[in-house]
Amino acid sequence: MKRMKIFISDLHLGDGSRTDDFHRDKELLKFLEFVEGEASELIIVGDLFEVWQADLDRILFRHNEVVNKILSMRSKITARYVIGNHDYIPFIKFINSGVAISLEYRDVENGIVAEHGHRYDIFNRYKNPLQSVKWPSGKRFALLAASLERFVNRDADVWLEKALEKTEDFLGHAALIRNKITPSSQEYLKKGGHFGEFNEAVKSHINNGAKIVIFGHTHRCQLETTGKGIYANCGTWVDNATPTYIACHSNRIELREALSHKIIKQLPKI
Repeated sequence: MKRMKIFISDLHLGDGSRTDDFHRDKELLKFLEFVEGEASELIIVGDLFEVWQADLDRILFRHNEVVNKILSMRSKITARYVIGNHDYIPFIKFINSGVAISLEYRDVENGIVAEHGHRYDIFNRYKNPLQSVKWPSGKRFALLAASLERFVNRDADVWLEKALEKTEDFLGHAALIRNKITPSSQEYLKKGGHFGEFNEAVKSHINNGAKIVIFGHTHRCQLETTGKGIYANCGTWVDNATPTYIACHSNRIELREALSHKIIKQLPKI
């Protein structure tokens, strides 16, 4: 009997234009075949679609084989979707509608909590998760990147991301000097977070009984013990990154490369 649960996130399927950072449809289709044959459940932890920079109908047309494959898999395995910030609208409308779309995934029996993680990011959170349709400030950055990709250079988003990382690092260290954030947050800043909120969110889930906390959003794959639990991040599938995923077994959790299924790191379940 198949018991493995597979978690992926941050594919950012676009519309095929210069702003589209996903060109791995064939590889993803092969991966989904693997999931269908080996796993009992697939959980997509947000940002499957890049709706901040493209229209959903164009995205669905461009990546129709992938979308159809995910939909067809539901007859053989359980497939669930956790909303991210880049596809919050329109999917927030389907919360609690019985179509396996939610703000977070919970497996009480195995102590697993999974969510995208954008609500711990001051630039990308929505003020009222169940009601707000007001775009967070992070979308302005995404739209700027899209405009530069269309009219200047298709790699402009990479330049902007590197510039933003340097800016965040400077602001983080400045805040540390003024004792505005804790030393634990400094460690998280090095991993791309925003002033320790991500780290504190993981601790909160574990303190409330979770054994395994799985996030996406940062595009940085991770697997590590923290306190009395385990923190994992799915990583990303966008171009210029190595696609990764999290595999949860009955006795262990693994961080794997998605194309080769090579185990990058493995931890026993707590």
